[in-house]
Amino acid sequence: MTKELHPILTDLVPAVANSIARRFKGWVERDDLKQELYLWAIGRQGQYLDQLNEENKDKREYSVSRIAYQMRRIAEKYARKEKARKAGYQTSDEVFYDTATIARLMPSILQSVIEGTVLEQAQDLINDGTPRKQPAPSEGGNLLAILIDVKRSYLKLEEEDKILLRMRYYDNNTLQEISQYLEVAVSTADRRCTSALRRLQDNLGGDSPWA
Repeated sequence: MTKELHPILTDLVPAVANSIARRFKGWVERDDLKQELYLWAIGRQGQYLDQLNEENKDKREYSVSRIAYQMRRIAEKYARKEKARKAGYQTSDEVFYDTATIARLMPSILQSVIEGTVLEQAQDLINDGTPRKQPAPSEGGNLLAILIDVKRSYLKLEEEDKILLRMRYYDNNTLQEISQYLEVAVSTADRRCTSALRRLQDNLGGDSPWA
């Protein structure tokens, strides 16, 4: 099957499959992801041939990056469906967080981590361990579940990311102050804070693949 693919697509398939398989370790097999991606690529490579054979290197590399992005979306959808099937829930039950929402939650999360506030004290009020739907404003249990999810994901971060998020959202340091701490430009400090927040988002499952 791989012989029918353009060489660039042939290289992309295992690379993307490996990446998604690591994220969903224990839930999906790498070979299943590769099979899914090969089928997708074979069915669509005709529309990409001109882009893949583009003589201009910059244009070709841009096209390849867009195709890789589409492949990641396809692989992630497949992996999420497999995880849902094996764990016994529906993909429609999953909740995803944008970075703006995470940022609004960070002060409460960090207060729990640093000051010892126990978010989990009412954990028996929710069915923890399964994905939650987007909560209605009146559903305090779901809000608790979201806070617990974000806290757990924060605790998985590297120490440098934790420090940056603490400075930004708990200590209320300005970007100027963070840049001085890091000994970098303000724009660089801003990018690092944003990257830390995005890594936290990745720990939560990343952007919604269904959008």
